[in-house]
Order: sequence, then C-alpha cells, then structure tokens
Amino acid sequence: MSGLNISCGSFRGRDKSGSAFEAVLDALNGAPTGLIDNIKSGFDDNEYVLIPEEQANLLLPLLIAYRKRLVADIGHDDWTKEAAAEDARGIDFVKAKWGEGRGWRLYCATDLICACETSLVEHETIAVVLC
Repeated sequence: MSGLNISCGSFRGRDKSGSAFEAVLDALNGAPTGLIDNIKSGFDDNEYVLIPEEQANLLLPLLIAYRKRLVADIGHDDWTKEAAAEDARGIDFVKAKWGEGRGWRLYCATDLICACETSLVEHETIAVVLC
C-alpha cells in the first residue's frame, strides 16, 4: 500500500508518516498567502514535494501550533492509540491514513516538525515522496 515518506538531511521520517500531508497543510492556520498551494503544487507533475528551508521556517510554528491543537483535541499524543481507536469506531483505514484520521494527522505533523527543525539546522530541503 502506498503512502508518503518525509526526509530532510539526516532526518528520516517513520514509514509513511507523510500520508496525511495535504490534510495537515490544509489545517494550518495563519499560513502566508499562497504558501500551502505552492507547496502542494509539487504533486501536480511529480510524485514528490520539495520544501526549501525558507518555507520550512514559515511552516514550523504553524505545525507546532497545529500539533498542540490535535493533542488537546485527542487528549493524548500517541498517534497509534488514536489510529486504533478510529479503526475501532469504523473509520475507513485508507481515508484515515490520507488525512481523515486525527491519529494519522498527528503522526504526520510530528514528523514534519522534525523535518522542519532539521532543515533549519542543516540548511537542507525537505522531501515528501510517494512510496
């Protein structure tokens, strides 16, 4: 089954942690005009998106705030526990993985934060790649 992987410099995200990438980006509040559409447009012609350091710098505080909101909404920070609870409630696994599930969005946001932090320290571009 396909998904999206996140990497940046020395950081390698967990297996398919980027699968909810577009849903996470769409949920970010306060992004500069055009930033999210610009990032997502990488998928128009490719099976990957590249996020340069400058964009990672803009995304990082938005992702941190979003992750805090998710954790508060879920009541804990264990994405696997939330994904299992959603599965038990009958949420379709594929839809959950691609962004409908809060557990998968938490998984993605957590690894995107690590990728952004790595980008800023190592001056590297983030890659979100279909696998």
